[in-house]
Amino acid sequence: MNKENTAYMELAKVLEEEFHKKQGAGLLANLNKKNVEGLDVTQEKILNGIKEQLSTYQNEEGEELSEEEKDYVIDLIRKELWGYGIIDGLIHEKDISDIKLYGPKNIRVKRNGSRGACHASFKDNNAYKAFVTKLLERNKINLGTANAIQTFTDATQEDFILRITIISGLLVDGGQPLVAIRKIPKEKYTLQTLENAGMFMHHSGNRRIKLERNIRKNHFTECNKAFNELMNRMITSKGILFTGKGASGKTTLMNAMIAEIPEEESVMICQENAELFDLVHPDLFACHVMNNAGDSKISYELGDLTRAALLVDLDRVIVGEVKEGSEAAGLSKASMTGHKCWTSVHGESCEMAVDKMADYVSQATGYSTRDALKQLQGFEYVVHLRNFRVDEIIRIAGWDKETETLIYKSVYPFVREGVRDEKETD
Repeated sequence: MNKENTAYMELAKVLEEEFHKKQGAGLLANLNKKNVEGLDVTQEKILNGIKEQLSTYQNEEGEELSEEEKDYVIDLIRKELWGYGIIDGLIHEKDISDIKLYGPKNIRVKRNGSRGACHASFKDNNAYKAFVTKLLERNKINLGTANAIQTFTDATQEDFILRITIISGLLVDGGQPLVAIRKIPKEKYTLQTLENAGMFMHHSGNRRIKLERNIRKNHFTECNKAFNELMNRMITSKGILFTGKGASGKTTLMNAMIAEIPEEESVMICQENAELFDLVHPDLFACHVMNNAGDSKISYELGDLTRAALLVDLDRVIVGEVKEGSEAAGLSKASMTGHKCWTSVHGESCEMAVDKMADYVSQATGYSTRDALKQLQGFEYVVHLRNFRVDEIIRIAGWDKETETLIYKSVYPFVREGVRDEKETD
């Protein structure tokens, strides 16, 4: 039999829908393997009853379905009723720790620490939305205007506890809901298992090789070779703060640099309006704020989106522009937890922009200026633009414990044309 034949999946769908018409969703929710004693109906009895129905169906050759074909269709139905349908195999694959669904044709996984695509996909938008709706109904979760960001746990699977975060299409640019699934093994891994997975092999693995290749990418012409090296360092750095007055080119430069983020990194953009975007990167999504409309008291601000970013498996968090304390505090928290963060803020110079960010953090947290500045060490580079030109770049090289101030190193303008500032080599 050919398991790629869509006729089996279509048959399984028909039988599943027929069963749903006869039974309540509550029955399905209660029929996990740890809660079947004393019930007149069990998963096994349900599946056996459906298998008897299969005897009335024929394959493409006009013959009764074989036992192998029946078992395959029953397995598809089981995955739809109690599992995760199309992605059920990913849910139970041991090497996969995270699954992210952006839409019907874009499902990304993290396998042994490396991100990539997978073979699974939904037929169309309606099939994807039906999957999300079923996932919410099964876990008794309401996703609406008042609850546009939901996080919950599914502990019914045999091998993994699933922490699921869903962001409504109301907030996601493009209108598709985003589903992020983190898998926590019910059976703990041993240290030797983690060693075999490469956890203790710092200098090996495909991810490092890919990173080195991206570092050498040529963005500019030969006459701008020095800036090319600096640009590569900034793109792969811990974080960037863009600054300048309005219409100085901050958003334009950020969009151009977003296009150079490596595809193996997962990215979330949080913004007031859909200005930052990328239509090519396979693991990037953008969310926008939702303000009060009419008599509604429901709103989602940048601070809410930034906090939601900490619940999703991400490498980078990008905030379009910081204008108040909660936004700066949320982003600085993300940067201090290992995320690469980019944002912009109005400022007359690089150092003034850092001071402004520190003021915002202090306003929201009550931290002293000193402690707020320490929170900003994750923004490794600060780029100032004036009249659509980059006129200054500094690098935050650390914290001086004696003076209790950030250590700034100027990296642009270069000392001589075509020569990189020696300070930048640190």
